Amino acid sequence: RLMPNSLFSRCLALLFLAPLVFSGCAQTRVVDNWQTDEAVTHKPDKVAVIAVLPDALMRKAAEIDAARIMADKGTPAIASSEIPGFGGGIRGEIDAEVATGILRRADVDGVVVMFYSGGGTSEGYVRSDYWLEYLGTGTTYSWGRPYFTGYTDVYTVRQGPGYADIQTTAYVESSYYDMETELPVWRIVTFTKDVEHTDAVRDIAQQMASEMRKAGLN
Repeated sequence: RLMPNSLFSRCLALLFLAPLVFSGCAQTRVVDNWQTDEAVTHKPDKVAVIAVLPDALMRKAAEIDAARIMADKGTPAIASSEIPGFGGGIRGEIDAEVATGILRRADVDGVVVMFYSGGGTSEGYVRSDYWLEYLGTGTTYSWGRPYFTGYTDVYTVRQGPGYADIQTTAYVESSYYDMETELPVWRIVTFTKDVEHTDAVRDIAQQMASEMRKAGLN
């Protein structure tokens, strides 16, 4: 089922712009993966990262971050949006024939395509906290013995407010294509939870770098 435009846009913004603000611990995991049985014929010298995003600035930021992380892990990756004639936002499907021509002229021999494939929001109630607060000392008094019997510490129980915990989740599919054969070599689907406080691009890029290594591509 298609997601409402407002929720879709919010999920994309959180997924790819939250890293500019937050650097939380990893909240991303691979939930599905595939790799070809065909032997890899050559290692790529230039891999273009394509983030399928309608907003040009969002796309460029995501590609630059992902390419940098992959390059640090041994893959010669670049942001596809910086290739002449291949900038701007991407809406809908990519025209493979046009894109292949542009990428070949830029001497690209491998492509990683990332696109948002689904997600949403979930809400859960987190119960309130309880704690003891020290009030000081007081005197004890026994009804059977109506006189002072000593001092004792006095505490009271305090209760904090409960709250609703809302989390945004996202699925991203990432695939690597060999430009010589124009066939996919590997594909993964990642699931990111708590997108608001997660560097999703970093986590996904690290997973993509791992797939490149396992496929013998770097």
